[in-house]
Amino acid sequence: MSHKFKVAFFAIVAAQMVLLLAMIGVKEYTLRTGTTVVLQTVPVDPRSMLQGDFVILQYKIATLPAHLQTRKLAKGTVVYVVLRKGQEVWEAEGYDLFQPGLGEVFIKGRVDGSGRLDFGLGTYFVPEGTGRIIERASDIKVKATINSQGSAVIKEILVDGEPFSPGSE
Repeated sequence: MSHKFKVAFFAIVAAQMVLLLAMIGVKEYTLRTGTTVVLQTVPVDPRSMLQGDFVILQYKIATLPAHLQTRKLAKGTVVYVVLRKGQEVWEAEGYDLFQPGLGEVFIKGRVDGSGRLDFGLGTYFVPEGTGRIIERASDIKVKATINSQGSAVIKEILVDGEPFSPGSE
């Protein structure tokens, strides 16, 4: 193996490691410094809810309001949802195509193929064989942390008002 090949190989490996650590660092920074919100999920067909070792989550705030549905937004269009704290969960106060100003709590979503918003919080990985707990629940909420740019990270799943505990099945 030539010296140039070795250097190139290790440079590529190092670049991949730096990229992976940066992705983890951004998520961790969001968890530590962002605003924590609780979002209500909406029911999903239980037969397709659990696929492998993760649960598919859909959110009440992911449904676009009528004024944006009539615009037929292209897949991938960024929509900002301004949130306000309700009694138990945070609710959508408004939807906009432009990033809200400072002081607003908002989450950034992209229009998916079905015309709903994808916030990057659609899947939650669970220990093997424990998805039935979530599948059988009557109420699922997601505690997420949102940074100042509107990106969110799942912090915790609340199943029927209690933190998700796979050992309780």
